[in-house]
Amino acid sequence: MEYLSIIKDADVFENSIQEPVEYKIRPTAKGIVLDIDNHVALISNGEHSLFPGGGVDDGETYERAFVRECKEEIGCDVEIVTLIGKAKQFRAKNETIYELQFFVGRVLGEKGVPTTTQRVEMACTISWLKEDEVLKILEEQIAYIRADDYPAHFNCRTQLAVFKKYLK
Repeated sequence: MEYLSIIKDADVFENSIQEPVEYKIRPTAKGIVLDIDNHVALISNGEHSLFPGGGVDDGETYERAFVRECKEEIGCDVEIVTLIGKAKQFRAKNETIYELQFFVGRVLGEKGVPTTTQRVEMACTISWLKEDEVLKILEEQIAYIRADDYPAHFNCRTQLAVFKKYLK
């Protein structure tokens, strides 16, 4: 399976950081979660909005990580419908390659309450939006990413590319 997005510092920043000789690998699972009305879950920290997901723990599959992260971040039990594809982020600043797999998931049962404290600490909100609203947010937010919000420069671009693939 080819990558839907491969992004490096040089693709984002005018004065990019020199790439390290060696990178750490960080497996990550993220995805588009649909509710019964086919609305898409977006998590917003007030500056940008992203899909639920996160790091794959040792001994965990990408699929299991995605299901766990959805429960933690949006409070929903989710079944995976399909794999959308893979993406790769070469982040020179923290010498890490993020190997991402993106899924489409569907909410099982009722929407619940997130179990992660990170969402509360970061003052994040969860919205359930129509696809056209999601696309507009993902496209427009790139112009407003703070220069010092290093991860957002990668995540916002990657998730926009993946969402466009999903919409095709």
